[in-house]
Amino acid sequence: MANDEEVVKSFKDLELCDMLLEACHSLGWKQPSKIQVEAIPLGLEGKDLIGIAQTGSGKTGAFALPILQALLETP
Repeated sequence: MANDEEVVKSFKDLELCDMLLEACHSLGWKQPSKIQVEAIPLGLEGKDLIGIAQTGSGKTGAFALPILQALLETP
């Protein structure tokens, strides 16, 4: 879980690569959702995740973005 004192304002703050930042921008994703803020950093560390959130909250992006970044770094 993200540190409560840290304020995540953008996907760039989550340390996603430039290609994925461009993809998020193209999709119109301006700010990460709560599930994305909590899940993406853990996923980027290679940790297993289980997340529960409302439909439309960004769960797919929360799980897919770290996987895509790992594939881009090590095809």
